[in-house]
Amino acid sequence: MQFFSEEENYSVSKFESMLQKNHILFFDVDEFEEIIEYYLELGKMSKAKHALQIGLNQHPSAISLKLLQVEVMIFEDELQQASVILDELEMIEPSNSEVYVQKANLYSKLNQHEKAIDLLKYALPLADDLVDVYSLIAMEYLFIENYQEAKKYFKKCLSEDIEDYMSLQQLLFCYDILEENDEAIAFLNAYLDKNPYCEVAWHYLGKQHLVKEELNEALRCFDFAIISDDTFTGAYFEKAKVLEKLENYQKAIENYKITLTLDDASPLVYLHIGRCFEKMNDDVTAEQYYFKAVHEDPQLSKSWLTLAEFYYLRGNHSKALNYINKVLLLEDNNPYYWRRCAEINFCLQDYERAEYAFSQAVEFGDYSLNTLINWTDLLLLNEDYVKALSVASDAMRIFPDEITMFYRVSIAFAGVGNISESEHYLKIAFEKGREWIAFFDKKFPAFFSLDFVKEIMKKN
Repeated sequence: MQFFSEEENYSVSKFESMLQKNHILFFDVDEFEEIIEYYLELGKMSKAKHALQIGLNQHPSAISLKLLQVEVMIFEDELQQASVILDELEMIEPSNSEVYVQKANLYSKLNQHEKAIDLLKYALPLADDLVDVYSLIAMEYLFIENYQEAKKYFKKCLSEDIEDYMSLQQLLFCYDILEENDEAIAFLNAYLDKNPYCEVAWHYLGKQHLVKEELNEALRCFDFAIISDDTFTGAYFEKAKVLEKLENYQKAIENYKITLTLDDASPLVYLHIGRCFEKMNDDVTAEQYYFKAVHEDPQLSKSWLTLAEFYYLRGNHSKALNYINKVLLLEDNNPYYWRRCAEINFCLQDYERAEYAFSQAVEFGDYSLNTLINWTDLLLLNEDYVKALSVASDAMRIFPDEITMFYRVSIAFAGVGNISESEHYLKIAFEKGREWIAFFDKKFPAFFSLDFVKEIMKKN
């Protein structure tokens, strides 16, 4: 956000007073620039255009005002008119870098980013402010996903202005996209040698060490970020997460609580605090913080899910069902939520709802082996052999080396009366994995009491 001087604010106040009185006053070109840029910065386009109109009436040959006019035209997609004016301005002032910057802006709007880059590079030796042009070139490279070149120009921005934190953040984004973790660490260490109290750099360096699971190094970096700015909420939060990973739960809670004093209450912070208490076996306090999370943001499905998991793991399946249903009301296309819903309903012996939930989990993309196995077993226990055969067959196609599916397919074929196919798959199952016989005999005793099954077991 640009900050405006008292002189600039005076010009704006004078201009607005003029509009209220409906009496035209004279402003010099610099004043009009200040007024127009002020309105553009605030997104007040109609007022900016009004000021432009009056400014060009008073100063029809002012190049700076015409360039602002072009900027507005490009923003409003009046590209043909903008192009005509820019060609005229280039003939009048061929050494004005802003002409080429606006031409580049126009070509960027047309998605001709390579052309925009060429124009910006041409503008570089003409420009007084290299940082702005370097930054624009870097952004054009981002548009065409050339992150290596973008990185190079963001570095140039920082070499001109080490406190250009916008360019720093964009540069770090490039490192992330390119997965250049070690290079990012090397750059940040060099950067911090020159700018040791940059909390953003320390914070990001800590996150890079987290990627490498270097927890103590990450902790050190977050501490330096806090030293650089003791109101930096993000640094306390990341530090708390590291302490939680290091199983220093009490210290983690202290740092999570600091974030609550610096910023608005956050359901995610409450969830983390609750999890720390849960890991310290203080279920009562953990539960209190989980409820604080849902109270803070009832629309956050993660909070309700945490409560569902909390009760599920403690065998309170009725409460778990209540909260997983709330999760699904908020987000009904998440396969993991449906799988957990199925497991909870299974524990409550509501097999019909469990079967539906498994089908939803798979429909939304959960093709994990555990889900397909549990769904198949549920169908077999419900004696829905046709559907069980379909699900088990799909599982075999996805996981051809999963021996237990041969048993399940055999049981399903027997259930639909296709004994020859059942025998075929059972023989393969015995051949590949006899160690599973006891498991399936206990789970599906009726199948193992069939005569043909006993006969195969004798021979094998």
